[in-house]
Amino acid sequence: MPSDEQLASFYPATYHSMHSAGLLATLKHRLRLGKLRRFLRPGDAFLDFGCGNGAFVRYASDHCPDRRFYGYEIDRRDSVLSLNDGRMTIVRGSIAHLRAHLPECRMISMHHVIEHLPDPARTVRELRLALTRGGRIVGQTPATDSFERRLFKTRWSGFHAPRHTVVFSRRGLETLFAGANFASTRVDTGLNPAGYAVSVASALHGPNGGVINRSRPEWLIYLAAALVFWPADRLLGGSIIDFHAEAR
Repeated sequence: MPSDEQLASFYPATYHSMHSAGLLATLKHRLRLGKLRRFLRPGDAFLDFGCGNGAFVRYASDHCPDRRFYGYEIDRRDSVLSLNDGRMTIVRGSIAHLRAHLPECRMISMHHVIEHLPDPARTVRELRLALTRGGRIVGQTPATDSFERRLFKTRWSGFHAPRHTVVFSRRGLETLFAGANFASTRVDTGLNPAGYAVSVASALHGPNGGVINRSRPEWLIYLAAALVFWPADRLLGGSIIDFHAEAR
């Protein structure tokens, strides 16, 4: 497993989550915030664990001023950035540094993050301590027990070496959260066309590999190709897991 310093080096400023912008990103932020509003009450705190460039936290803080939004991203140096009169805070550095600046949260999001952690069990236990009673950790992650993995084999996007360190099945996620003393865990089939798009692009690039640039026009072609697989994927259980774990 990589050290924290090695792990931080895997996410340079050019990594795709560090520069999400544009109409598609805004639409995703709007849909995501709509789901959160049904659970977060006025005054509640929300943490986006693995926030990338903090674009969603900024969007949520601007459009939902009666809640407090926090973002966290691993970094070699500890730092804190507070904006919007303290309603938005971005913490970078170690998890210990995060805990020192984080209030109790009603919800923590790990959107395509849990598979990046060298020790997900330890991180989940740490984050549970930051939740209010009945608070939730929610997220999305690739599924090892999926049609997509069986179809693309070594070209499956879920491997994403060296960044994906532990990749879960549905039963594996349930076991993880049960071991961290959560009251209940629900796993559902999610949707993320980017996963299939990366698998398609990897298969087309062949054994020599290559860079998959999500800002180029061919990325839209890969996304369109991914939608061809979606009906079969849903029928066979889904390649993406949405999970919801509730704290005691």
